[in-house]
Amino acid sequence: MKKNNKKIIKKVKGLLAIAKDEKNDEESQSAFILAQKLMIQYEIDKSEVEDYELSNESSEINEESVTIYKRLYWWERSLARIIAKNFRVKHYLNSKYIGKQRKRRIIFYGFGRDLELAKEMYILAYDVVLYHSKIFIDEYYRTQLESRSRYMTESIKSSYIRGFLNGLSDRFDEQVAILRESFEVLVLIPEEVEKSFVVMSSEWGKPLDLVLPPVEVVQAYQQGFNDGKKIDFTKSTISI
Repeated sequence: MKKNNKKIIKKVKGLLAIAKDEKNDEESQSAFILAQKLMIQYEIDKSEVEDYELSNESSEINEESVTIYKRLYWWERSLARIIAKNFRVKHYLNSKYIGKQRKRRIIFYGFGRDLELAKEMYILAYDVVLYHSKIFIDEYYRTQLESRSRYMTESIKSSYIRGFLNGLSDRFDEQVAILRESFEVLVLIPEEVEKSFVVMSSEWGKPLDLVLPPVEVVQAYQQGFNDGKKIDFTKSTISI
């Protein structure tokens, strides 16, 4: 352990403890995401964090949560599908009742080495989606001179995020197409993972349908698409 990481590790542990508090979805998820960002930024190994469970064997098929148990937004599920498709992992939802409410979490499934990258990309993209959608919403109200309302804000946000995710998906498709020309094996989900996932999910029921909200603000969708297609997802995009 690096000496200057001790305070960061302590903070990460505290954030993960907050993330386990099931009383507030948004606060818990925010704490979980921040903990992951700190671990990425300061290159903190999972073995250095108490109660953080994931196999260290990169050659083993395993799974890892990328959200806490919560009320999932449609775009979180859409983002997970995009990341899983492009980073060699499968994804699924796991649910449980907390009190009288049914909560779900997103889980990635694959080889440890692929899980690490897929989860890092999800965390980065999650943060970037929220950041850019907030900027657009503020700019929209400033230029359109409309009164803020909850309905209008949600319409702008959902339209922007739909565009952003479609732009992101197109960007990944272009990158994967280039990679396939020389490294086809590297960009496909490993056969062992596919077979293992089929066996694991053989007795599951029908997958939960993903209902996308309508695009009600075309300007927001178009800007979101443009932003999503040009984002550079590197560690430099992390801002804490």
